Amino acid sequence: MFLQHISEVTSNQHLQKTGTLITYPLDIKKSIIFHVLSVAKDVDNFDRILSSTFHIKWFLEFTGQAFSLPIDHHSIIEQAITIYQYWFSGEKIPKVFEAKKDYFLQQIFGHMSLIFQPREDTNKDNMKKHIELCKKVIQLYSLIQNKPKDYITEETWKHLLNIILGITDSLLQKGSQSVSVLSKELSGQILKLLFDLWLISEIKDIKMWNLLKSLAHCWSHRKETILQWCATIFGLSNRVLGILYGEFEGTITTTIALPVSDKMFQPSLIDLPNENVVFAWEKILYILENPNSITSPELFYLAMNGLSDVVDLLLNVGIRNEFKKAESSLILRDPPDGNSILKMFGKWIFEAVEKNRSSFEKGTAVAYKILCNIFCAHQKRPFLDDYINEFFMSIILAFENEIDFGSSIGAILQNTENIFTTNLEGLYILIPYYLKIINKILTNDQTTFTATISNEELRKSSIKIIKTLICLPNYFDPLEIPLIEGYSKDNVKNFKFITHLRTSIIKGFAHEISSKNAKIYLNLMISLLFETIQKQSTIIPLILLTIQKFICQPSKAQESFPTDVFLTAINALRSISCLIPLINKVSQQSLPNVVTGLSRVLMEYLQNPPSRIKQLEYDLVVCGMLNTICDFIVNSQWIFMFPNVLESVLKSIGSAFKEVGVEDFKNVKSKEQKVHISNKVNAEAHSVLLRIIRHCGNFPLTLGPSNMSSLITEEKLIEMSGMSKEEFSEHVRYFLLNDEQILTAVDVPIKEENEYVTYIIIRDISGRYSWQFKFRTLPMSYKPPLESEQYLHGWEGIPRPPLYPIKKNIPKTKKHELNVKYDFRPKFSNCLSVKDEISYSCLQHVLSVQHRMESVFRYIQDESSQWDISQPKIERVELTENDFKFNSSRLLLSNTGMMRVSDHSYLILLNQSEQFFEALKTLDECPERIQQTIGVVYVDEGQNRFYKGDVIFKNEKGDENFDQFLREIGWIVDLSIHSGYKGKLDAQKTGQFTPYYANYSNEIIFQVSTLMEKLKPEDRMNIIHKNYVVIVWCKDQRHFSAKSIEGGNNKVFIIIRPHYTGLFKIEIQDDYDLIRYSGPLMNGSLISRNLLGRLIRITAMNIHQEISMRKGTFVEPFENRRKFVNLIATSFSRKLSYDKFFSGWFTNETKIVNQK
Repeated sequence: MFLQHISEVTSNQHLQKTGTLITYPLDIKKSIIFHVLSVAKDVDNFDRILSSTFHIKWFLEFTGQAFSLPIDHHSIIEQAITIYQYWFSGEKIPKVFEAKKDYFLQQIFGHMSLIFQPREDTNKDNMKKHIELCKKVIQLYSLIQNKPKDYITEETWKHLLNIILGITDSLLQKGSQSVSVLSKELSGQILKLLFDLWLISEIKDIKMWNLLKSLAHCWSHRKETILQWCATIFGLSNRVLGILYGEFEGTITTTIALPVSDKMFQPSLIDLPNENVVFAWEKILYILENPNSITSPELFYLAMNGLSDVVDLLLNVGIRNEFKKAESSLILRDPPDGNSILKMFGKWIFEAVEKNRSSFEKGTAVAYKILCNIFCAHQKRPFLDDYINEFFMSIILAFENEIDFGSSIGAILQNTENIFTTNLEGLYILIPYYLKIINKILTNDQTTFTATISNEELRKSSIKIIKTLICLPNYFDPLEIPLIEGYSKDNVKNFKFITHLRTSIIKGFAHEISSKNAKIYLNLMISLLFETIQKQSTIIPLILLTIQKFICQPSKAQESFPTDVFLTAINALRSISCLIPLINKVSQQSLPNVVTGLSRVLMEYLQNPPSRIKQLEYDLVVCGMLNTICDFIVNSQWIFMFPNVLESVLKSIGSAFKEVGVEDFKNVKSKEQKVHISNKVNAEAHSVLLRIIRHCGNFPLTLGPSNMSSLITEEKLIEMSGMSKEEFSEHVRYFLLNDEQILTAVDVPIKEENEYVTYIIIRDISGRYSWQFKFRTLPMSYKPPLESEQYLHGWEGIPRPPLYPIKKNIPKTKKHELNVKYDFRPKFSNCLSVKDEISYSCLQHVLSVQHRMESVFRYIQDESSQWDISQPKIERVELTENDFKFNSSRLLLSNTGMMRVSDHSYLILLNQSEQFFEALKTLDECPERIQQTIGVVYVDEGQNRFYKGDVIFKNEKGDENFDQFLREIGWIVDLSIHSGYKGKLDAQKTGQFTPYYANYSNEIIFQVSTLMEKLKPEDRMNIIHKNYVVIVWCKDQRHFSAKSIEGGNNKVFIIIRPHYTGLFKIEIQDDYDLIRYSGPLMNGSLISRNLLGRLIRITAMNIHQEISMRKGTFVEPFENRRKFVNLIATSFSRKLSYDKFFSGWFTNETKIVNQK
């Protein structure tokens, strides 16, 4: 006795001599059933009441009739349900029941099915009660799941399954209104019961499976059927993966979970033998035959989603649960490849996309999604040509018929973001079709299709595809691709790859309204510039102009972008600072335009701080602009050709020196704190100005880029001079100069030259600088004298003024007379004018006197020619004679104006003590540049499957590509002689060599696991874990997750995968959302070999700095040094009186210098 429909669709037939009360009037039947059940209320006396098999048969005959009563008599039906519930649960069961348990259970199963018979009464209250009773019976049937499988025989299982199958078919078929109501409320639960019991029964009867398949196909018009089928094949697929791949994949039991939150639909956990799981999986997978036969668009969409979930499971083998612990010796099976998956589902999926039925667009889009996921997944075996051809035709069909395939285009783009990083043969034939549709989307051209995803997501997917095409113009420009026969050639006629890329990126950015996409665009432009700067020089001004325009004159839509986008633009410009020499050769006006624009925006920010951003964001933006300007100036000397640009830069930097701090706003009554020039901005401007003044045209130093400070220290001078520390202290003085610099003046004796050399060492916030001076008063060169010139004896090698010969006849001059040029003296005889006798006698006397005087004059003249009447030389006083060791330094400081007589507070003597020298040493240890450590790990083939990181860190060497990469990210330095930043690496303890890179503002040391040959694997791992950024060279083409390296939390991993084309795929794993504006490389980028090292290094540097700033661990080097300079200034300055200050310049007594 059971539901009539059961015998119509199954092999179950009614037993004879049952249904005794069917022909009885309702009142009599109801009365009999009521009294029989009343007797059975005394459950404790079941054994006395039902003491024989006949009694139980009799009792069941009348109890079963209760399930066919009208719903008005629901109390009687509920009483019958209660009794069966006792027996099903094993409580108060009659002893004789066990003797023929299977027979009686078959009767009970059939009786309960009568409740599902539709009633003619359509009263809402009765219908509600009817549904409630049916649910109770379904729960009663489900109790059998809790019993062991052998609780009932196989025959009883078949009987039960046929009953449930008949009930299900009666509810799901199209019928009367009452049937429809019952079906709507019960179909989900009855289907769940059917599939659960069918699996638990472990039935393998082919006839039963064929019966289920034939009926299930007729239920495909029901949503509940599709949902149950999807949940069941997903649960079985998961369990099959668990069987094939162990604890790495799948589940240990078959779990069937419906997407329903109702308590009645709790997940079913079914433990089946492995062979039964595989058997049932294959049968249920094809139980609906072809999903394309589904006539409802909604249900077709659900069915495609179910297939998509199963395909994702298969594709993600080795990825989804690869982090479970496993022994390194375990060898896994290869995951399902694309050919196998297509053999299972390919016919359905290709048929779905080819038909593209009207109103079925959503389901067709899911079918495209499945295809794209299959072909974009990594495969160890190449796809069959037939599959590739059909896939390519499907893609081109959609792109060429965008009106009909509008919904599918979004699915294609969203699920083929990495298609051009795969190794599909003939893949590049799709490039023109992709670029054509992407151009339309990004440039806001008139599109004739409507995608199923948002416009922002559609544009984002288009941009991500372009990421993988950036490097291809280097190989394929101009690109001419043979077209698939049957399609128009107009689409790719005169196809220019770089032109389409440039248009998509630059014009697309102009039309972008999404801030997330805008950040991708900015990094794309920088990547394109790096890739094309050698071959496509005309694109450089366009990219720089686009970024400059965004920063200086953003559109209305761009003005609403968050600060992250602005920071990304600034960061993008900083990334290309290393290309400035090349940019200057190609476009000399681009750099001045960019710097001038930045200076103008910086001036505006400083003079009129915007109120729409927070103080922290304001500081980041202003400091970013300051550093970008500094990078553009210091990395080349082009600025000297544009004095007006330099003037604009200095003016804008000077605007930040306004002493505006938080204290200036203490009296502001507004609740909203105003944005202002903070101390951080002020200090950053000071630092930038110092860098420009001190490093422009002076980087790298002659020592190389590993040092920004002079290597000359006091210790080196002591070693060079051969003096002891006590002797050296007499030659050195320490001063505080202008409250900002620590000046060391040292006189070092040069014994070979018998003189002193003065060394000046200056320490400040930017570093340590040294100068060497020798005191000279003569010209640097002179003209040799004539041979006829006579020289005084003097210092050897130093010319002296000549001594001219003394002439014998020197004219004498009387008083009031002038010298004449004639070589004789006037005689008296020549002066006589009267000749008489008296005069003659007098004349004779005068002549005699004159004669005697001339004789005397001749004698004197002859004698005087032997005399040395030249000026005697002034002997030079040797410094050692004075025994004063600071003479040269005193002269130097005095001549340069540092030793001011009027105000000696400009130069303050510092006290020399042990604490002072310790503080000075600490200052020297403070870096002048940003110092970063980046971890580098090599992952060999197959190691991406293991969880334990020590397997990876056991690698002692990498392959040839990895070794070349290490030489590209920096210079391989010998740590035993390296004088730059070492990042806690040591040649004796870790390894002798490692990559290192430095510019004027940063130092980076790469901690490479394979180069730490002196450490154990666990020690290497501990060092790598302390880094914010880890570069992973993954030789294995399959998915690798950072979680496979223990301790990988709160880090960013840059994963590099060699591509079969010679390119490199970049994957950036940022599971903790640590990156907001760093670039230029992004997740999914494809780059060429010649740019790999440079772009990875720049990206790692930018990410490291962003993380350190967000975590609050970043300290500006200049600020750190400023603290110690101020500490020394306040702790060791000695303000001496006028006499004591200057006496220290002339004495060796250190007590005068050091006294308080």
